[in-house]
Amino acid sequence: MKDVAVGVAIGSMLAGVACAGSVPRFGMFEKSFSHAGAYENPYKELTATATLGRPDGTKWEMPLFWDGQAVWRLRVSPDLTGEWSYRVRSADAGLNGQSGSFRCVESKLHGSIQPMKGHPLHFQYQDGAPLWFFGDKAWRVLQTDPTKKLDHKSAMHHVDARAEQGFNYMHTELAGTGGLASGGNEGGELFVDAGKEIINPAFFQEVDSRLHHINQKGLVFGMVVLYGMGDPHWGSLLSDEARLRFARYVVARYAAFHMVFLVSGEWQYMADKVDMFRAIGREIRKTDPHGRMIGIHPGPGPYISSQEFADEDWMSFGEYAQAYFAPDKKEATDANRNDLRNFIMAARKHNKPVVDAEYGYYLRDQDFDGIVDKPHSHTRDSFRRASWVIPMGGGYFVTGFGTTYFGGRREVGPFFVDDPRHKDAVADLDRLHRFFTSLSWWLLEPHDDLVKADGGYAYCLAEAGKTYVIYVAGSKGADLKLADKKYAASRHDPRTGQSTALADAAGGSVRLEAPDTQDWVFLVKAK
Repeated sequence: MKDVAVGVAIGSMLAGVACAGSVPRFGMFEKSFSHAGAYENPYKELTATATLGRPDGTKWEMPLFWDGQAVWRLRVSPDLTGEWSYRVRSADAGLNGQSGSFRCVESKLHGSIQPMKGHPLHFQYQDGAPLWFFGDKAWRVLQTDPTKKLDHKSAMHHVDARAEQGFNYMHTELAGTGGLASGGNEGGELFVDAGKEIINPAFFQEVDSRLHHINQKGLVFGMVVLYGMGDPHWGSLLSDEARLRFARYVVARYAAFHMVFLVSGEWQYMADKVDMFRAIGREIRKTDPHGRMIGIHPGPGPYISSQEFADEDWMSFGEYAQAYFAPDKKEATDANRNDLRNFIMAARKHNKPVVDAEYGYYLRDQDFDGIVDKPHSHTRDSFRRASWVIPMGGGYFVTGFGTTYFGGRREVGPFFVDDPRHKDAVADLDRLHRFFTSLSWWLLEPHDDLVKADGGYAYCLAEAGKTYVIYVAGSKGADLKLADKKYAASRHDPRTGQSTALADAAGGSVRLEAPDTQDWVFLVKAK
């Protein structure tokens, strides 16, 4: 069979741009094979593994995956330019000994994400470009629900919209969200029979198509492999052997994409299975030669953590939390806000990136009475403030919108990314994102000891003596302690993006005046 080179694009590059017989660096090489034997369930009965020779002389081991009938596929994302080779070993005569090569060429692709070298609490792409992690929750973007007008076309329009809005990460899952009885798509359900380990390749083929589109639009995705509850979930597979086999299959199929593996969603629903999740995390790490980041998503509650796994070798995050902030609700006192901030800051002790993957939803209005109806649902002002609290603590977030985050199931109306009610909130998030990416944000550390507000609250990020970012809310200003230098100061309106130059500052205590008690951002930089 002829080798196929597929360039999975990031940014403006599209699939297959490379010249014939070559694949772009951080793109995707795919090769199909056929088994020769007769098998009742090839997924369960047969394995095949390719040894890949890399241009630097090192080797990768990558499993192939069964894709229906007699078809098996090898997928790999080459990280080095030059000649690559592969040879397959398998108990099946049709697969064993298959070999070939391909050439990897330079490209403009960034690759997937990883901790930043020298600054491991932050992110970069594989090519070294820094990344301010800006995530959107899209639990069901790989699924189909005719009752909510969620299908391939509307899901991919959601991806297009988020890419246009500047998001660079999308948190999703294969199937089984939150107790739903169906996580299927146009290809059908994930399993024909989970207990018997009979998978449905057509389901995965539809997932493949959607994930290619997500990468092509410049987004990295985080995929929950299976949930801790629902149908299907990790308990639907009836043995440790079955669960590890499924983990290997998902790695074989998806590690060549620009992605993050999430071992489970809401793992606390199987809190007695911590060792099981640890074993799955280890299996993913062992199976994936690309070294994709791995996380695990915790369950419901005000501050629910994944730090139980933070010091595991496979766990790439210091925290991948479900930690809510509800600043305009009775449940949300100053203690609530400060507890969340302290929770985020404390997770930095693991020296890995900290992500609040579920901190609040914009206009989550399930009964559609015009009033947000859950303690962590938000209107514009509270949503913006919640979104600033996390990065001011040195963390990152995955945000969410009521009409999209759960495939439309948290609204009376349909799945609807173009809801005009979202416009102001999206613009506020865009301004937040642009503000941080205008700075060398990875050099900034939380320094609340340097700032004090009259009332309300004030937070500070600083590279002491060089750059200070102050976020103030509920106060008409704050006092900032500066190292002994001369500084330029400015005030930024997070609602409009307007910037106002302030008087230059010197060392010592400096007063930063706000026009009112809304939230304001100050930037002070050494001259």
